[in-house]
Amino acid sequence: MDPKRILIVTFSRVGTNYPDVTLKVGHTQHIANQIAQVTHGRQFSIQADDMYPKNYQATVDRAEREQDRNARPEIKGPLPDMANYDVIFLGYPIWWNEIPMPVRTFMDEENLNGKVIIPFSTNAGSGWGDSLSQLRQKYPHATLRGGYEVEGTRVNHSTHAINKWLHELGF
Repeated sequence: MDPKRILIVTFSRVGTNYPDVTLKVGHTQHIANQIAQVTHGRQFSIQADDMYPKNYQATVDRAEREQDRNARPEIKGPLPDMANYDVIFLGYPIWWNEIPMPVRTFMDEENLNGKVIIPFSTNAGSGWGDSLSQLRQKYPHATLRGGYEVEGTRVNHSTHAINKWLHELGF
């Protein structure tokens, strides 16, 4: 696969995180960096215009309010030109059993139908939550390949598993 046709899209946050650790690199971003090392794909970070607090509980409270309102927070642009990419690695934490709302904003603005989407996710024990069904519903004409999910607290010990997953996908 031509690395120029691979895009690694990630939403991740730094600051205090579960269980009371301070992150300089978010858990999901850690996986994205490893994917980039292996695939040489380009990275794009989804960032909310109104950054999330570094405080974990304040972020949890805000995320819950956004989900309850089905909000679509503004994200920083410009967005990548999807015509340049065939394979999209899409990474996100699971928030309240779902894809976080800034990622949903990205999904509303970008048509990934016709692309290969490879999800990766971090969580606090919930696994994928409802995120895979959300992806299938939003992009019924995309090819959804086998993803990778891990508890955020285990990310730093997942290098071998991530490399194995990428190898199984043909990278």
